[in-house]
Parts: sequence; structure tokens; C-alpha cells
Amino acid sequence: MNRKRLIPIVVAVLVVATAAYLLVFRNRASAAERPVSGTVEATEADLGFQLPGRIAMVGPHEGDRVKAGDTLALLDRADLMARQAQARAALAASRALLSELERGSRSEELAQAREADSAATARLADAQRDFQRAQRLFQGGAVPRDALDKASLALDVARSARGQAAQQLKLVESGPRREKIEAQRAVVQQAEAAVHQTDAAMDNGVIRAPFDGVVTVRDREPGETVGAGTPVLTVMNLHDRWVRIYVREDHIAAVRLGEPALISTDTYAGKTYPGAVSFISSQAEFTPRNVQTTEERVKLVYAVKVRISGDTTTYDLKPGMPADVRLGGGAQ
Repeated sequence: MNRKRLIPIVVAVLVVATAAYLLVFRNRASAAERPVSGTVEATEADLGFQLPGRIAMVGPHEGDRVKAGDTLALLDRADLMARQAQARAALAASRALLSELERGSRSEELAQAREADSAATARLADAQRDFQRAQRLFQGGAVPRDALDKASLALDVARSARGQAAQQLKLVESGPRREKIEAQRAVVQQAEAAVHQTDAAMDNGVIRAPFDGVVTVRDREPGETVGAGTPVLTVMNLHDRWVRIYVREDHIAAVRLGEPALISTDTYAGKTYPGAVSFISSQAEFTPRNVQTTEERVKLVYAVKVRISGDTTTYDLKPGMPADVRLGGGAQ
């Protein structure tokens, strides 16, 4: 091939490659070094009771710091406490009865049953002797038929009483039936479930802080009646804040999860806070209307969350505050 014809082709290829490189490099540099405006956001929890009722206490006020597990508010639980006491008393009674059944008959009951059996046996022996004597006298013509019939009836009664006493002794010696003990165990389990239910209801009448944070809204005051789930307090998690920014579609490829960033605000001019990219949306969207210019609002962008990692003592960055984020090369 003629060298004169090859030179323009090589030059054209070099020009195209250089242009492509500059375009990609410029996009990556723009995404990495150009500040992107966004808004500070944070995890907030609207806290309410799981039961309706009258509020007895609301502790913290707006701006107060709270620790995870702190008791923040209480319902009037007088009725719940009475139900709890009733359930626990019923449980104690059912457990006592079960313990009595499992121990079997008491020694006093066993002795009483044996004495009753002995007495019935003695009465049966007396009745048998009386019947035999009446039978001899009747055969000798000394007593009428009525006397023999009475002696026979007394013997039958004594036999029945002796049988009942023997059965009662056997029952006392063998103790309660297994089915009766199992039934009482079921009663105990039912009573335990009732206690757990009242304990849960008592716990549902308490609002506790789900995490360390600060109270941002105090919606209700003591004495007010609220429904289940009605917000009483709003708590912000100071350790879970981020800046939500929107990156243009042609710059999103330069953004990486975990990429460091620097955050700044007009409120604290000259002060920066470290952060890192924690989320990149997988779906493009039109820029939200709170972006300032019409030109920017018509572009497709991707939402990116930059988690704040450096503002852990003063907590300067507050939800709703506008902020600028410098990604990549701007984070030293």
C-alpha cells in the first residue's frame, strides 16, 4: 500500500482515539471533581403506642438526646396492671393445684381411707353375724319373717358400704388419674399464656428509643388520649445520615460504591466533612423539581446516597440542609 495513502488513515484513527479518550476522561473528571448539590437526609422513626389510651408521661422534649432503650413515654396502665395481677394470681392457683395432683394423695387422706375401709369391713362382719343369728331364730320359729328380712337388708347395705370403702381406698392409693394431671397442665399453660399476654400489653404501653438519636418532634403531651399507632415522638438517628445527590446519566459510570467524598455546606463555609457513596440507584429518573434550573430538571439522572461519616461529634449536618458533594478526586 502507498505510504502517502496510509498516513491520513493513521492520523484519522489517532484523532478519533484521542477524542474518545478526552471525552471519557473529561466525563470521569467532571463526575469526580465537580461539586454536586444535594440535601441532607436521615433515618427518622415516628414512635407511637401499640395500644389506645391516655398518655401518662412524655419524657424528652424536642432537641433532647436519647439512648437506645430509654423510656420515652408511658400510657396510663392502671387497668393493665390489674389484669396482669389477676392473670398472675390465676397462674399461681393453677400451678398449686397441679403440684398437689402430681404429689398424689396426702398421708392423712390415705390413713382416713384405710380407717373407713376397716370400719366398713367390721360393720359387714357384724351384719353377717346378725343375719346368721336371725336366720337360725327364724328357722326355730322364735322370730317372724320381718326380722329375717331386716337382717338381710342390713347385710346388703353393709356389703355395699364395704365395696364403696374399698374402691375409695384404691383411688386414694393410686392417686389422681393421668388424664386429670394432663388436663391441669393444660390449664397451667393457658394461665401462662394469659400472663404473657398481659405482660405484652404492659410493654405495648411503653415507648422506648429504638436507637441513639435526638427528638425532633414532640407530637403529644401527657393527658391526651391517643389511638394505637398515633405518633407521639419522632426520633432522628444521628448515626444514619446521608446526602442525596443526583448524578447525570453520562457521569454515573464514574461513580463507585464506597467511593470517598467531601461534603460542604454554605452554613459552615470552609468546613468539610468526609463521606462515602453507599447507594447508587439502578433506575434513571428526571431530575426532581427542587433542582434550581429548568435545564437541569429535564435531564435523566441517577440518585446517589453519600453517607456522612465524619460529623460524629458536633452533628452540624441536619436533615433538610442543602449540601455540596465532591466525589472521587475531591476527597483527600
